[in-house]
Amino acid sequence: MNFYYYQDANKTRLKEELITSKAQDWAENFIKPRQPKDRWQRNPKLTSAQLRKFHGEAKALEERVKNLKDQTEFSQIRPLIKMLKAKVAYACPINGVDRKVPEEFRKYIEEMVDNIEDARDFQAFALCFEAVVGFFYGQGGR
Repeated sequence: MNFYYYQDANKTRLKEELITSKAQDWAENFIKPRQPKDRWQRNPKLTSAQLRKFHGEAKALEERVKNLKDQTEFSQIRPLIKMLKAKVAYACPINGVDRKVPEEFRKYIEEMVDNIEDARDFQAFALCFEAVVGFFYGQGGR
């Protein structure tokens, strides 16, 4: 069983650092990404437009998850959630030439999505993403 988001096996106690210190660190890394040594590559700052795009997709999926009649239906939505990884990969190609989002954001989405197994995990991810958005704007993200 996966406990990435939670402190307990029943998935009732969210790891607080995911919506506080870690969320703040992630947001800061999106605003001030590490720059590659190769001058032909680039690692842009995350723009508010790109953040809104991905956050909007997560919110739309969150609404679908909230409207499930029972948790067994989550298996129908789970592939759409996993598709977020492909979408961020498209915005952040490995060669770095046409990158629209920083590598740090790609890693964040991949790590978070890889740890979603059920609806409770997804709800935790949505809450964490909301905290990251708040810190992003709070730290001057544009």
